[in-house]
Amino acid sequence: MKGLSASELAGSLAVLVERSSREHGGVPVKWLGDGVMVHFRDPAGAVLAALGMVEQFPAAGLPPAHVGVAAGPVVAQGGDYFGRTVNLAARIAAYASASRVLVSEPVVQQAPPQGVTFVELGQVQLQGIAQPVRLLEARRA
Repeated sequence: MKGLSASELAGSLAVLVERSSREHGGVPVKWLGDGVMVHFRDPAGAVLAALGMVEQFPAAGLPPAHVGVAAGPVVAQGGDYFGRTVNLAARIAAYASASRVLVSEPVVQQAPPQGVTFVELGQVQLQGIAQPVRLLEARRA
């Protein structure tokens, strides 16, 4: 099977991210190279969308995704989002290995989605975050 060109990969990525995000109440905010920041009002929707993307990427010929989800306050300005929660999600995503969805503890504390289990990873020191963060891995039940 012939590999996809960079523009075909980008197009497939955009379609999958857009579809999965909106299906679960999220809105893609901005593209960051080969990644994307998506805002969700509900952490459960973020987890479900992330699991869907991780599952769909390989079938679409895309490299495996690694996702970080954090819940908490954000600052909205000019159609973008800023703050500690945004930084934390980015650091969790950077820490996650391929095909994994890692979440911070507040994500699990706020009405976790049905059909999902969380595996304790413990306290993790993330680059650029002063205190260790309790991480869990989201998996389909």
